[in-house]
Amino acid sequence: MSRGYKWGYYLSDDGNTYAWRVDADYFGFPERGWTGPAASGTIVYPRFWSPRRAVGHDSSGKRQVAIVAAVTADLWTGVADSFTINGTDELPHVCHVDFLQSEKASMRP
Repeated sequence: MSRGYKWGYYLSDDGNTYAWRVDADYFGFPERGWTGPAASGTIVYPRFWSPRRAVGHDSSGKRQVAIVAAVTADLWTGVADSFTINGTDELPHVCHVDFLQSEKASMRP
C-alpha cells in the first residue's frame, strides 16, 4: 500500500468541487469516489463542514468511517456494501456499511 497523502476532488452537495487531503491508500479505492489529484488553487473543503460518509464496522465490531467523495461513488449508491481501512497493524481490514451520513454544513456562504 502507498503511504502519505494526496489532494483529491470532493464533489459537494452545494455543487462545488473542493480539494480534500486524502490518505494515499484510500485515494486508490474506487468505491470511495476520489478523483484527481486536485489542481493547485482548488478551494479546500470548508473546515467546519462535515463531509458525506459511510459508517460501518470492522470484524471486531469497532465503528469505522469512510469519507465518500461523490454521490456517484459505489459506497454512496449502494453498489458497494463494504470499504477497506488501514488497521493499526498496517494491514487492510474490510468494514461493512451500516448506514450513510449526508453532508452537514454550518455557516454556508
